[in-house]
Amino acid sequence: MIKIPELIRIMFWPLKSWHSVQEDLMSDKISVLKKQDFLRQFTEKELREIAPYFELIHCTQRDTLFEKGQPIEHIYLVLYGSFKIQESIDRDAVKIFNFLSQGEFLGVAMAGLPNPRYPTSAVCNEDSTLLKIPVGLFFDHLMQIPELRRRVNRQISERFLEFQNDICKSHKLAPHRVADFLLRLLARQGSQSGYINIPLTRNDIAERIGSQSETVIRILSQWTKNGWIQTTDRHIEILNRQALMEVESERPSKKASRGASDHLENV
Repeated sequence: MIKIPELIRIMFWPLKSWHSVQEDLMSDKISVLKKQDFLRQFTEKELREIAPYFELIHCTQRDTLFEKGQPIEHIYLVLYGSFKIQESIDRDAVKIFNFLSQGEFLGVAMAGLPNPRYPTSAVCNEDSTLLKIPVGLFFDHLMQIPELRRRVNRQISERFLEFQNDICKSHKLAPHRVADFLLRLLARQGSQSGYINIPLTRNDIAERIGSQSETVIRILSQWTKNGWIQTTDRHIEILNRQALMEVESERPSKKASRGASDHLENV
């Protein structure tokens, strides 16, 4: 026979476990919030008060976070991983406008407009974790924090500059556009390493620069043979940054010229 205290413990065990799970989730969120520079002025008590409005979400590769035309109800901060910002041109064609990774806000550029809608889709490029923030909380409260406001404004400005750069270089030859894209990705990381953290396929690069995947494959294969880059799985490491800079500047040395001369398809 089960004693009364034991029976009570068994009856309320699921409820206790649920509360335990909720407390663990709350602790995880507070731990994440503490790591955000723009929230460092908040006390532990204040973080506990705002934490329920945030949500930690996880995406796997190829998951769609939001689609073009959907109402903007949330802003997303990438904590880990990366996303493709893209638009479907037709059933089989996609135009990738950008790759956004750790520390970047998604959905923020147009969120301040009346009745805002996402101008593009965001697709998970690898297993990723995000902080999901209601758009009202973001603009009415968080954007009052000067550090966050500067950070968001900088990111929006950088994206518009990138878009302008794409337009200005759309007539350039394919090797120039590939080199320019890889060098800009590397510069955004802000590290001395030549290893590009964002996973990229040849098709990703082609859809990003507006070229054919076959053209990108030939260019990268030649650069690999030259010893300028090396590829592992979906990652690219730039071994000879100077060579790519010469291709990008269209003032190549004899060595760089020989490496790029076979790939002057303006596609």
